[in-house]
Amino acid sequence: MKHAFSVDPFGLLNLFGVVPVQRDDNVPWVYNDSAYEVTTGRTRVSFAVAPADRDVRIRLWVNGMVLYELNAMGVQDVRLHNDKEREWLEVIMSPRQSIRLRIVPQIAITESVDEPV
Repeated sequence: MKHAFSVDPFGLLNLFGVVPVQRDDNVPWVYNDSAYEVTTGRTRVSFAVAPADRDVRIRLWVNGMVLYELNAMGVQDVRLHNDKEREWLEVIMSPRQSIRLRIVPQIAITESVDEPV
């Protein structure tokens, strides 16, 4: 079965190290809405994905306060990267804009926007 995104459920399971909470128990991952949540110290991140709809949600809390929230519909792709044993997730919003989410060694979110050509 082809996934709507480059990432697959096994890659996300490996990155987050947790089993996702799914909206519907008997629906395949690609047609489901899956949420992965990780807490490290006082920082918590939630990443939710609905591959067939191309929707992504990211929330970052520090000390119980939401510091960052992304609700994106129709994103182009979600990819996993591994560089020198550091793994991160990239949400490609458009050819010029992407968001990177890293879990290890610490939770971090980075957004990049390139200038138009």
